Amino acid sequence: MESIAEKELKKISIIAVFTNLILAIIKVSIGLIFKSMAVLADGIDTSTDILTSSTMLIATVISKKPADKEHPYGHQKAENIGAKIISFVIFYAGVSLLIESAKRLITGQYEVLTGFLPLFAAIISVLGKTFLFAIEYTTGKKHKSHAMIAEAKNMRNDIIMSGLVFLGVFLNKIGLSWMDPLVGIIMSGIIIKVAWEVFEENAHELMDGLKDEEMLIYDKIFEACKVCGASNPHKVRVRKIGNKFDIDMDIEVNENMSVKEAHDITKCIKKQLCETKDIYDIVIHVEPEANDEKEPFGLSEDNHRISGNSSN
Repeated sequence: MESIAEKELKKISIIAVFTNLILAIIKVSIGLIFKSMAVLADGIDTSTDILTSSTMLIATVISKKPADKEHPYGHQKAENIGAKIISFVIFYAGVSLLIESAKRLITGQYEVLTGFLPLFAAIISVLGKTFLFAIEYTTGKKHKSHAMIAEAKNMRNDIIMSGLVFLGVFLNKIGLSWMDPLVGIIMSGIIIKVAWEVFEENAHELMDGLKDEEMLIYDKIFEACKVCGASNPHKVRVRKIGNKFDIDMDIEVNENMSVKEAHDITKCIKKQLCETKDIYDIVIHVEPEANDEKEPFGLSEDNHRISGNSSN
């Protein structure tokens, strides 16, 4: 059964698909009829938004599936994959637009636009994209959906681009006909920049990296170990699964301590961390104090020093 969050994310995704479909039809049709490179480019960009919104919808549905035998850590990274696909689509649209706009500007294939409809297309686009950005960004932040936040950022830049289209069309209509392809070039640069930002952010998380502000989780871990009486927390590794932290670590206890006493320490650490952070899982390996063995890499308490392949 779908949760409230799943239903809301799916609802917003469906709204985004249909809104972009309507905007794309309007802008592509007007761009072709009036031979406006700026309006047509904006329409093509919105057409790619239909694909990205559909990708986001599919990724959101997949990410909410429960863990299974083949995916014991769940399916949350589907959202990161979806966001990566979005970045490639946006990049392709940006490069294609850059090439075509530059060609038209250089060869002089532009003319003064007639009629009010090109301006109307730009105005309706600004209004529609503002609506989508507001609902997608708010919902994405609320439910910590990476794919939806990525799509909202795309909408935010679409607002700027549609504004540029309006400006370009307006200046074109008062005699500066070369503004139409020039605006297309400017828009392509914005599109490519957005594509890189979305790609970089999600590549970092797919590599199990943490953002600077998320690195504070290590301080919480070492603090919890002190409170609960564990010694030398090391080989500490944290990654994100969806919007939660997955923690793997080693601690040391007195070698004469009973299994129950050692287990109580691990329970204490888990309780301390779960009270302050969104935790997916915590795995704690217990060792006797002054344990001497070579171990895989991880962070130790000594200024978050990387430890590994050395004696503890």
